[in-house]
Amino acid sequence: MDQETLQTIDRDIGLFIAVIGELLAQDLLDEICDEQITVGQAKCLCFILAQETVTIGDISRGLGISYPAATKNITRLAEKGLVSRTANHTDRRNVFVEITAKGKELTAKIKPEKLRRLGSLLDKVDANDLRDLCKGIEALLSAALTDRKLVQNICLHCGREHVEHCIISSIKCSKRVSSY
Repeated sequence: MDQETLQTIDRDIGLFIAVIGELLAQDLLDEICDEQITVGQAKCLCFILAQETVTIGDISRGLGISYPAATKNITRLAEKGLVSRTANHTDRRNVFVEITAKGKELTAKIKPEKLRRLGSLLDKVDANDLRDLCKGIEALLSAALTDRKLVQNICLHCGREHVEHCIISSIKCSKRVSSY
């Protein structure tokens, strides 16, 4: 691939990531939440909601953030009554985190609004271009997800929200790679 094409693709992917990032931006949270929470805290809440049982270490690994950052987010969320913490009776170093009813109510507003915004954006794209975009994203992910470490690092850890047509699961199955 020539250098100019590579630079164009690099720039365009950066812009694509920025656009998608704006779909769960602070302004979305400010519009729909009575509680003042950060994007990082919202991601923590959504992660906790998707899991059966979660520890601060799980949050750290699942979101790819440091343990102190996960602890800080959980402390702030607990202060707002959005999560509760319970010490493990057998190992006090291990703290379980659960989402509260108030936290569930808040997260129930986030995803629909994020999807509404994404839908509004995608409605502006021609149907053929949208089909090509989906195929292109899947092709790029299929090419990128060839090693176990990368798969583990980018997995969204969907938990209960895991969908049957998850691109990572389908790639794992189609490649029949035993190292996963």
